[in-house]
Amino acid sequence: MGSNVVALKGLYVALGGSADDVASISKIDEMITAIATLVGASGGMLPAVTTSDNGKIAKVASGKWTVASA
Repeated sequence: MGSNVVALKGLYVALGGSADDVASISKIDEMITAIATLVGASGGMLPAVTTSDNGKIAKVASGKWTVASA
């Protein structure tokens, strides 16, 4: 599970957040909340999702997020 948190921290930084902001986070749910907050503050770069989207994979096509096949 530790590598998942590290990957999420990398995503947070790639989305424009500061590594210092998430340095002390060690739980996946807290990282997801941090990412969602960052994305929401940046104008919603990713679409909103619900449980009906579980298992879907997103990709960018023509400058927009779309559902990709696995």
